[in-house]
Parts: sequence; structure tokens; C-alpha cells
Amino acid sequence: MFQPEALVAASGSIDAMLDTQRVGEGPDTGWTAVSQRFSDWLDELDQDSQQKRRVVDIHLVTDLQRELAEEAAAADVSKELFRRWGFKGWVRAIGESPAVGLFREMLQSRHLNKGTRWRPNDLTDMIYLSCAAGYADFVVCEKHMRDPLQHGLKRMGRSTPVYRRLADAVTDIERALETRSVRANPIE
Repeated sequence: MFQPEALVAASGSIDAMLDTQRVGEGPDTGWTAVSQRFSDWLDELDQDSQQKRRVVDIHLVTDLQRELAEEAAAADVSKELFRRWGFKGWVRAIGESPAVGLFREMLQSRHLNKGTRWRPNDLTDMIYLSCAAGYADFVVCEKHMRDPLQHGLKRMGRSTPVYRRLADAVTDIERALETRSVRANPIE
């Protein structure tokens, strides 16, 4: 049966990927300024990196608190269970998620890197790159996000290859496609 929603979603995705026009920045939500203040404060905090990671976790869970509550309610999770799960439960669940876990690792890496300067598009980059690295076979990204992404992948025990330029990834992508093709069509 024809599903127009699937066609619209696929067409929209393809259009977005192939569009060469730069999309203007959205409204300033204040996220960049808040992140910069938090990083600057963390730079001055006299604690080791593990303690600072926990502080970043608190910052992240606090930032996601409303969304976590809304999604728990939508999934019919009782308020009691939601409360009982608590901070450690949320941090554990975030860490086990392929995309959100990588987002957390990238956030920690950026915040723990003394002198980090946050840019308005960093949040968007981190969201898209953590989703890509969480579920795709290859990732291509800008230089300033590559190190935090690779560091996060390593900490999570993942091996998704990350490339600086698309041209660098082409050979590996072609090799992977050939391998899959051979597996799908074995020679008799």
C-alpha cells in the first residue's frame, strides 16, 4: 500500500542532504551563552575530571528534566517509578543509549576541555553527529567536533569511523558496500 508520509519523509531528507544553500541560524535560545558560562565555571572548579563529569551529568539531566518527564508520562510511567529511578537511573539510561550517550560524552569532552569556546551551531552539530555516530556506519564532520566525537566513541567502546572530509571516507564506504553486496549475492 502506498504511504505518502514515507515518501514525504524520504523526499524531505534527500532534499535537506542535497541542498547547498546555507540555512540561516534559528532564534537564539541562550544555550550557547549558558554553555559558555558553565564551561568557564567548570574551568575554575578545583575538582578532578571524574568529579567534573558528574557535574556535567547533573547539568545535562537538569536540562533534559522537562523532556524526560513528558516522555515518561507519554509512556505511562508512573510518577512513583519516575521518582524512584532518580538521577543515577537517568544517567545510566542516557549512557546506554547510542545517540544520547554519545551526546553526553561529547558534552563532557567539550566542557572538560579547558578554554572551550562555544559557537551557536555547536548544539545542533553535537545532536546530529551523536545520532549519526550512534547509528550509522561512517561519520564525516568538521574538525572542531571530530575530537570530542572520537573521544566519546572510544569511551563508549564504539568503533564508528569518523572522517574529516567526505573524500577520505569514499574508499571505506565503497569497500563496505562491496562487502555487503558479496554477502547478499554469494557466488555459487
